[in-house]
Amino acid sequence: MRILGPDGNPIANDEGISDEVRQFVERARQASEEGGDPASGLQQLVFAFQQDVTSDLVIGATVDLLTKMAQLNGADNSDELDLFKNLLENRTEPSLYYQIGNRFCQLQQPFVGRPFLKRARQLVGNQLTEFTQAVDVDIAQSAMDLGAYEEAINAFHGLNDVYGGLPIWLVLEMGECYALLRQLDEAEAVYQIAPPEAASQFPGMEEVREEVGDLIARVRDFDGQEEMTLRDWHYVQTRSMLVETNPDENLPGERFVFFQPNEEDVAYIVGTTAAVLDKKELAPTRILWLGPTSEPLARLFAEWWEVEPENIRPYQHGDNTESDEDLALLVLAHSYDVMHLEDEAAFVDLAQARAGLVTFALDVRWTERQPLTPDIGGFLSQQCYLPWETRFLVDQENQDVTRVEETRTPEEVAKQIADQFPEDDECDEVADELLAAYEPCTDLIIDHRDGTLIRRPLVTHSPIKSPKLGF
Repeated sequence: MRILGPDGNPIANDEGISDEVRQFVERARQASEEGGDPASGLQQLVFAFQQDVTSDLVIGATVDLLTKMAQLNGADNSDELDLFKNLLENRTEPSLYYQIGNRFCQLQQPFVGRPFLKRARQLVGNQLTEFTQAVDVDIAQSAMDLGAYEEAINAFHGLNDVYGGLPIWLVLEMGECYALLRQLDEAEAVYQIAPPEAASQFPGMEEVREEVGDLIARVRDFDGQEEMTLRDWHYVQTRSMLVETNPDENLPGERFVFFQPNEEDVAYIVGTTAAVLDKKELAPTRILWLGPTSEPLARLFAEWWEVEPENIRPYQHGDNTESDEDLALLVLAHSYDVMHLEDEAAFVDLAQARAGLVTFALDVRWTERQPLTPDIGGFLSQQCYLPWETRFLVDQENQDVTRVEETRTPEEVAKQIADQFPEDDECDEVADELLAAYEPCTDLIIDHRDGTLIRRPLVTHSPIKSPKLGF
């Protein structure tokens, strides 16, 4: 006898699990046992979630690995472990699937959360309640967060039809989706449904409405251009510049997944960036750094402009000034180094684009929503180790991994990489090409540092698709 769930479908058990799912679970267990790291195993289970979130095998393996992870952290439990334990005990309760799906979406991992949201929706069937509305909203927003804009638009329209309207923030998200599909007439029509007086009734919504309007305008910058590149869309979504893209034709999307640039790569990007700033008459008089491994990069920029040692130091709250007479360049090794600001007030201050500061991050992590996008980014990656950071050399033949620690001082690193700067003519040529690519852009943050614009958060979704691994 087969037991049916509320949706009329059989409740899955281990007998119905596909060989592919069994392999993912087996790999997850092996990864955890061999490396002693349950997080590696959980990466494998993400792929199993995409196939089957109904089986005890998958959920049980998740509970096992989350238990090990909690124990390694000196705890008996964790929020995620509680959620999966509850689900393992009650496989037909839609709210439990929703709680897991919603949590992962809140953690900016919609790829992980989406299968659980869809299972929750299957289990409630044709019911229409506040709960089903919450599930449907999360499913729509997860589609948008994954860059499935047509699917998100259809879901938003479905919400409007079924529940009799949309709140203003979902209307604005639908307008953004249309803009990112370059369907600008539709984007404008939806945008007009959310007038300023409606936005003013909700805290912060006026700023959101204004930004969506600006985003639509930025897409219009490319009206005469048939195809838009990763750089174009990065500008549209952040107002920022991107120096380098991944030339590997075997990896679609022009981003890097796992990247260990060498010193010559770093010298090239820094030289090109410096040449761009020179051509824009934005050569800094001070170089500042933020983040534990950003000092060598700051000192490398200082080598280019021969900045005096007393004008090279860590960033402090208050360095983001209105005056461009004493221009500073704030350098981050990684975009997430902004998390090292001392408090919320320091972050709010840095978010204001003012005349006295330009921000640069060599590595911009595109798979995690960053609170602030640098004015100029070196490249987009999922994971990156820079030449002066702890690195791992992998010997494929002997299946051996060697940990390499940096012993040079930041000054030594900067001087040795500076010796690999390209010739000035080469940097100028690449800078000219880069500036020509950004010539249509009317809203670059680097050109509008008058305090009226903020440095935008970095979103993880984009019309340009790229692969990403695991969580």
